[in-house]
Amino acid sequence: MRRLLRHLRSVLRVRPGKPAIGAGLRTALATSVPLVLAFLLGVKDASWGGLTGLLVSLADKGGSYRTRAKELGAVTLLGALVGALGAPGGSMPWLDVSLMWLGVTAAAFARSYGETAGSVGGQLAVIFVVSLGAPAVGVDAALARAFWLLFGGLWAMTLSLVLWPLRPYRPARRAIARVYGELAEACWDLGRLSREGASSQEWVEAAERHMSVRPLMEQARATLGAMRGTHLGRSRRGEHLLVLLETCEPMSAQLIALAEAMEAAVREPRFLPLRARVDSLCDAYAAMASWVEQVLVRERNEGVPRAPRMVPRSRRRLYRPAPDIRNREDPLSIHVEALFGKLRELAGVAHETAAGLLHGDPVSDRGRSVVGQEPLRTRSWLAPLRDHLRSDSLVFRHALRVGLVATAALVVTRALGIRDAHWVSLTVIAILQPYSAITEERALQRVGGTLLGACLAAVIATRVHSPSALLAVIVLLTAVSVSLLPINFGAFQVLLTPDYLLLATLSSGDWSLAGQRALGVLVACALALTGAWLLWPMPERRRFPEAAATALRADGEYLREVISRRSGTRPEVGAARRTFSLALLDAEASFERLTAEYHGPPQQLESGMAVITYARRFATVVTALGMERPEAEVPDQLKQLAHQAGRALDELADALTDRRVPPPLPPLKVSCKTDDPVFGALLERVPRQLGMLHGAVSRLSSGSVLR
Repeated sequence: MRRLLRHLRSVLRVRPGKPAIGAGLRTALATSVPLVLAFLLGVKDASWGGLTGLLVSLADKGGSYRTRAKELGAVTLLGALVGALGAPGGSMPWLDVSLMWLGVTAAAFARSYGETAGSVGGQLAVIFVVSLGAPAVGVDAALARAFWLLFGGLWAMTLSLVLWPLRPYRPARRAIARVYGELAEACWDLGRLSREGASSQEWVEAAERHMSVRPLMEQARATLGAMRGTHLGRSRRGEHLLVLLETCEPMSAQLIALAEAMEAAVREPRFLPLRARVDSLCDAYAAMASWVEQVLVRERNEGVPRAPRMVPRSRRRLYRPAPDIRNREDPLSIHVEALFGKLRELAGVAHETAAGLLHGDPVSDRGRSVVGQEPLRTRSWLAPLRDHLRSDSLVFRHALRVGLVATAALVVTRALGIRDAHWVSLTVIAILQPYSAITEERALQRVGGTLLGACLAAVIATRVHSPSALLAVIVLLTAVSVSLLPINFGAFQVLLTPDYLLLATLSSGDWSLAGQRALGVLVACALALTGAWLLWPMPERRRFPEAAATALRADGEYLREVISRRSGTRPEVGAARRTFSLALLDAEASFERLTAEYHGPPQQLESGMAVITYARRFATVVTALGMERPEAEVPDQLKQLAHQAGRALDELADALTDRRVPPPLPPLKVSCKTDDPVFGALLERVPRQLGMLHGAVSRLSSGSVLR
């Protein structure tokens, strides 16, 4: 019951944002033009162009022109091919079943190349199954179907890329702007907490509020990376965007180190001037990051406010910033001043790069030094297939599961005498997901949405017999459903279902077709859930320990890189920090799926949350160590500490994967002689954070969450 209520809340949740009215109108136009041609020309097969027009428009997720053209072109060309291959399948039952299994399995296996390829595979599976459900007689009919499928896809591509264009740099600019907006908010928060002398819990809550910086940076990196392989990526504007993006990584590290330092500045009178100065400077740097965000969003020189001065100036009218701190006897003040010096340099690079982007100036030498030389890595296109073509691969198992269940749905519905058996297989494909919790949620969405949508389609199909009126209804439903997609997927599902049904009705000419869909969707949900629970079940409680163990091992490797390098700003250290951040994001996503599947006492989930939280806190301490340590030879005591702590993290990771209580932590020696008390205090946090991690792993391994 708890899981059902959680799924219901997810279905009914209305996400913040506005309806995508432009996308809805564009999708409606892409769908309606082929249907209008079919009506005017009297060619029934022309309505197939409406199907590809709808699917190609839904496949347009944004990004660079090259990325979008490749994705939409794949749906168009391969959609025409699979439509022609599936056209003669329905004439013979054995051929129909064989083609269903082979085609759906191959389409689902496209997920080997990532989520984008998986989305394309899903669109192709829809075209293939719909074509199987409407068999064509003869080669000429199959080729005519392929022609109209190709026409509809090309029309949708023309509409998205030419007639309704997006600026080529807009996706990358907005993605990077979101990163700078989050950095500005982190600066404002850091200044406020420093001024108030916040408690440790408030610092932890602030860190959790700004966890989205890493996902935003990865999204921006993926968007910009798609442009770098083209002439767009090598242009002057592309270089500016690359410098602005790469500057975010060290800026984020400096803010993390500064937060760790200011957390140590407790409510003591001697730290009041330092906290006031940090508050003032954070306001200045936040204003600069906010200005860069506006430059990236506005795209033109008109309307962009003047760049803020890099001086301490508070945004609060009644607050007077404290004077500069020159107390060289205070190690914490010296450390904070050093961090601000590095942050000031990075902010200067961001300022001059954004100004160059506005005025068309070339990238400065300081900006080029931030980017450096990135080696090009090429990989065979067959490598992902080889990686996932094994029995324990999640992608391979999911592809087999989808193919088998979709084929079983075809056989069962024909045995039961349910009309339009291919609709049931199509519903199975839409419901089945690689993860059990998402499959259950998608089944609930599909049952509610499809039942309501099927009832709506049945009423429309039985009441509206004029093709022209039916076209108007399809256009209206398409525009409204796609507009509501960013807000609520359930509403999108309810209104999109009649689109598929009415398109099939218009193509077949059978006006009673929609009345069979309600029973079919119930059968599809039952088969999909049975397949998810019985065919290679892989609940999240089995995946989460491995994901958390990967994050712990990456944490240990990050510590080794920081200690072994002369500087915490070296590219190797940044790469290790990024590897850990990605591993932690994967562990957090796995834990979210675990909470959706878990049906025991909620308090037992605390141990999993603690593992993720303390792993992040340990990495924060390591980042602060990298920013604080002077560029000098590494003492043997530090190397020994990094080796012992890294080995302890590896043992915790092994205990998680083996689902056993880890052995007691060995005593860690932190008696490294240093003249910097701040660095020494950070070193003392290493065994303390390890102890917290050890306790969390012990509770998680011995609890009921993983059983």
